[in-house]
Amino acid sequence: MSLFWVVCSVVVQLSLAFMLFMLVAFSAGGIANAGGVSPRDMLVLNAALYVLPLLCLVSAGLIIHGYLSGASARTYWWHLLPIPPAIAYVVFALSLSGSSR
Repeated sequence: MSLFWVVCSVVVQLSLAFMLFMLVAFSAGGIANAGGVSPRDMLVLNAALYVLPLLCLVSAGLIIHGYLSGASARTYWWHLLPIPPAIAYVVFALSLSGSSR
């Protein structure tokens, strides 16, 4: 693992964390303002606001730990950690917003 690629990938993960936070903040706000959202759905929306960016930070931490411990380049696969939950959130938000006509 090269220090250059570790630094670049950590910067990308931090940027992704910010973008996911903004995605959830605006989409959840729009869904909540539309009304008719159950308390369970609101709990999921509120949890996603913190969980999705946290997964990006965990992923960046695992990459840094892998670099410091001398792990192989397979450690870069940890970058995929926040992707499936982000896709699941988008599908969930679209199902709540009713835009899948």
